[in-house]
Amino acid sequence: MAAQARMRNAKVLLIHLGALGAEITKNLVLSGVGSLSLIDDSDVSSQDLDSQFFLGKAEVGTKRLVAAAPRIQDMNSRVELTIDTEHFGSKPDAYYQQFDLVIGTDLTSAEIIKINAITRRFNLPLFVAGLNGLSGYIFVDLIEFDATDEKLKSSVPTALGSVSQNRRITEVVEHYNEEQKKTFETIVTRNTYTPFEKVLREGTFKGKLTRRQLKRLTNAVPLTLALFEYPDGVGEVTPATLKEKALAKFVQLGLPTDQLQQIYVDQFAEQAGLEFAPVAAVIGGAVAQDVINILGKKQSPLNNFVVLDGITLDMHIFEL
Repeated sequence: MAAQARMRNAKVLLIHLGALGAEITKNLVLSGVGSLSLIDDSDVSSQDLDSQFFLGKAEVGTKRLVAAAPRIQDMNSRVELTIDTEHFGSKPDAYYQQFDLVIGTDLTSAEIIKINAITRRFNLPLFVAGLNGLSGYIFVDLIEFDATDEKLKSSVPTALGSVSQNRRITEVVEHYNEEQKKTFETIVTRNTYTPFEKVLREGTFKGKLTRRQLKRLTNAVPLTLALFEYPDGVGEVTPATLKEKALAKFVQLGLPTDQLQQIYVDQFAEQAGLEFAPVAAVIGGAVAQDVINILGKKQSPLNNFVVLDGITLDMHIFEL
């Protein structure tokens, strides 16, 4: 009940209602978030009709949010829905202070860096997600977040201290359940986060993964990071330039450069920024679920970078 109350009181901002934004919107509205504000200055295009479900042929050329808003509201009339058809970049920094959480979709790396600087200044949780055809990513910056989990006590009690680079158990409380006749542990884990710009420039797996884990790491991770090296978007991506940027990311991450596969380079160069509805459903579902978890202050959140590999269908979570 407490988690539901926090959800009903939450004010969330979502930037862009593309295929990914539509999936996140659907899931948040159906979950009962209290207030959802959408900002997007785009018009409905024919490509939108192939990748999302809030828009129809008759609305091509009209404002995307104006066309979609009635259908979004119909899913849950209790959600306070606000739309803004201005470009989010035209808003002053103070605009973001009214929200409890910000979600950005379909952003360039320069835009992510700018938004992340604002959310950190105002101590706001940030989720950023994007699609690259058969692959997609999620970046999370909650700055610092204490998550509470409960589990059955095992023969080895949970110990205080570091769990990983960005996660530390700060409190463990035992309690006995009379009905089940079992002892449980309530565990508080403090998650700290790295800002996007630092992840992009300094993120590495050196000293974090075993040699076997490094060899099994999907090419989708360094290639996703390499696409962020096009600061104004992915309109000029070619296999040759992408390969060069990917090899630099292999070095930064501490990965053997001979593991770069041309099939991945070609796929990412061809599909950079493309929206596929099934991939949007997977990435959008993961974002929305984590947003619901942190608004309810239940379960440990994602920390801090997620990549979906559309070739192997693996979805990896990394601390960078």
